[in-house]
Amino acid sequence: MRVLFTTWSSGGHLAPMVPLARAFVAAGHQVRVAVPSGCAAAVAHAGLMSVPVGTLPKASGAAAAAPRPRGHWPADWPSRPESLGPEQRGMLRALGDKQVRIAEAMAQGLVAFARCWQPGLVVHDASTYAGTVAAAALGVPAVGQMWGSAALLRLDRQDLHGPPLPGYARLMRRYGVEPTREPDLWLDPCPPSLALPSTVRRMAVRFIPYEHAGAPQRGGAAAAPRVCAAWDDADGPPEAVRDVLRQAGARRAPGPPQRLPAGCRAVLHQGGGAAVVAAAASGVPQLVVAPRPEQQLNGARLALVGAGLLLPPDAPAVRVSAALSGLLEQPSYASAARELRAEVRSMPGPEEAVTWLTSPAQAPRAP
Repeated sequence: MRVLFTTWSSGGHLAPMVPLARAFVAAGHQVRVAVPSGCAAAVAHAGLMSVPVGTLPKASGAAAAAPRPRGHWPADWPSRPESLGPEQRGMLRALGDKQVRIAEAMAQGLVAFARCWQPGLVVHDASTYAGTVAAAALGVPAVGQMWGSAALLRLDRQDLHGPPLPGYARLMRRYGVEPTREPDLWLDPCPPSLALPSTVRRMAVRFIPYEHAGAPQRGGAAAAPRVCAAWDDADGPPEAVRDVLRQAGARRAPGPPQRLPAGCRAVLHQGGGAAVVAAAASGVPQLVVAPRPEQQLNGARLALVGAGLLLPPDAPAVRVSAALSGLLEQPSYASAARELRAEVRSMPGPEEAVTWLTSPAQAPRAP
């Protein structure tokens, strides 16, 4: 089978797709990864073959400024968007419109390549709406790849559960696609105990960390850190968090972690899905200092199962330090984190997902 993967962003968007893409290749299938030109190097580093499909519009990268959340966001707001105020709904609409602009920039090249290459399956990350467009234009199944977040945020829909955004509906119709078309299946690396209930069709797939193809093996006798940290924002963490990390002698790396070093007993991050599942797979308690609503949601779910704590982005250093000390010193957090790791390990792996997706009796089917 020919399988076309696509995403608009590297890092936390591409990383969850790599193990599945490699599993398809190992099983004898042909794989291509269609990305904007700026992501081609990341695909090559993963040992996969990229296909260029346009250039992203300006100010659309992961670091692009987004409206800051204001007001109280209910713990289950993705399931109850009607509980949000006008400003909060406007923020979600702005984020959705941004993703639609990215889909518009990718669609022409993606659909053209798909019509030429004729894949039997399209796998796209959860926010690459052009993947659904291309699959529908060809009449083949579309599979959405989630990142590990507690909820699937349908930013392509008005108020998350309504009709498609007008721009997205126009894009669908441009390629002769019914605007109500959705992915046939979602692959979800989020441990079920962290995930909010959803009516969408999801298949749990275990998180697998990966190294870049040809990456050198790390060695040396450096002492293993007790605390590890990762930050998605290019500017790094707030100053209060930096102070605590310096005092703790933490090892900090940009972007979501793929594999935590041996000896790490707590990890501090923003609450992105990729970081959550990486730490969960390592069995390490997590301290989430989250500026955005979806990150706050992930942190709240970790706190609910006892495997982590959530703090606001403006928390003072003394509060961050106290929370980190609690994670390190109270055995209940480590115990809950180990239970979460056992849950991750019980989930089907990418090889099982490939078998399921390519089975005539089980595979998702396009309408």
